Amino acid sequence: MHKRPNVLLITTDQQHANTIHALGNSVIQTPNLDALVGRGTSFTRTYVTNPVCSPSRSSILTGEYPSRHGCWNIGVKLDEGRPRVSDVLSENGYRTALFGKTHFQPVLAEGSFEAPPHVFDRDFWRNWNGPYYGFQEVKMLHGHSDEISSSGMHYGAWLEEQGVDIHQFFGPGGGYREGKWELPEDLHYTRWTANQTIEFLERNDSDSPFFVWCSFQDPHNAFLVPEPWDSMYDVGDLPEFIRQDGETDGKPLLYQYLIQDRLNQLDVSITSDPNHPTKGIQCLGPTTERIGEARAKRWLSAYYGMISLIDYHIGRILKTLDKLDLMRDTLVIFTSDHGDYAGNHGLWLKGPLHYEDVVRVPFIVSWPGRLPENVQSDSLQSLVDIAPTLYDICHIDNVPPVQGMSQMDTWMNPSQSTRDHCLIENRAEPTFYVKTIVGERYKLNYFLGRDEGELYDLIDDPNEFVNLYNDPNYAGIVLEMLKTMVDMYGQIEGPYPERQSFA
Repeated sequence: MHKRPNVLLITTDQQHANTIHALGNSVIQTPNLDALVGRGTSFTRTYVTNPVCSPSRSSILTGEYPSRHGCWNIGVKLDEGRPRVSDVLSENGYRTALFGKTHFQPVLAEGSFEAPPHVFDRDFWRNWNGPYYGFQEVKMLHGHSDEISSSGMHYGAWLEEQGVDIHQFFGPGGGYREGKWELPEDLHYTRWTANQTIEFLERNDSDSPFFVWCSFQDPHNAFLVPEPWDSMYDVGDLPEFIRQDGETDGKPLLYQYLIQDRLNQLDVSITSDPNHPTKGIQCLGPTTERIGEARAKRWLSAYYGMISLIDYHIGRILKTLDKLDLMRDTLVIFTSDHGDYAGNHGLWLKGPLHYEDVVRVPFIVSWPGRLPENVQSDSLQSLVDIAPTLYDICHIDNVPPVQGMSQMDTWMNPSQSTRDHCLIENRAEPTFYVKTIVGERYKLNYFLGRDEGELYDLIDDPNEFVNLYNDPNYAGIVLEMLKTMVDMYGQIEGPYPERQSFA
């Protein structure tokens, strides 16, 4: 048997797939991710199971789709009884740890472990380090930029120990705020998350392998980043947004009503704030039309700065692996839980409009000497596949049932494909549900119960400008994709108990 590898999973939150210099973005500066691209395989067609934080992270952890693991949106708790890769690896001799964002539970619900007032009980966090969702050791935080919630949990306790005046840098002015964030970079949560990961690696005094999830919570909005990263990108140097006049023509009503700023007329029952600028449809951000072109460019420059800051600290982590002579024994996986429209199509943040911008993410795997190096592959990957692939690579038997597929053979030989299609589920509201199936060429988005859908030819129309769903010339392809979706659900329903007799 081959020696079982260490596993280092590095994730970001809301990172667009086209934000790595070595993979085609000529503007952004990501020298450390570029180096990882050079010594690994980059899968350029990797899809999430859901373009929202909690459901996507839960799929990574369980190897299940949201419709099975039950965490269908933020504000929904992942059942602690679901099977988890962290438990399986722990039970098989791995030392397991998670540092950074978790978001497996609601962050606003009263009584939630990840919600106020508990997150601000700094005495508790100073004296508790897990276990949590199968991880033996955790150091946690959540929230984004200068939101007051960002100063909670283990990170907030650490800030307090540094003598920091929390309210000088966090809340109540969080959210969409122009100007600069005066938080010093050496106090920033991205550095803190990297430091926790590095400290774990440096006290690696055991022969047992480790599984570490380093979970950065940027470049999620609000788009604020400390200097020097804040001024790294001049707005005049940024790439143009991908958009086209009239591109919502022929698309579902949500697109048209959002762009026209009249979502209050859309027949959707919502459970979130009705005063939200997009009627409260969960996670759907404002449009460039609403925030203005100048502000949109400023957001993008800060977004790029946040990614470059993360890249800098990823470099520190990778250098630590090298220094400790752990690189050749460690499988490194880099990805994000979902993307961001990032101004393309006049949109921001995420939501139930399944452009590639939000459902496709960067994905790099590196294991020197075992996996191909400096290779780019368009073989389909899904984040639901991470858990079953780790079970195979780590030589673990008797694993719990999963819905993902082991990609080990494709990671070893990226020219061959394990998957023909990827599934994406997005119940944005209880009454608003979009299911997507993506194949080698075509992508179908089906809006359940609304008699609306989308079909895109990702080869001839990679920017998804022209909806072919109602074009009679493509009726056969629509039907074929719908049937494939039904077949896929049939395949992932199991496993079933063994039949004991004829009746």
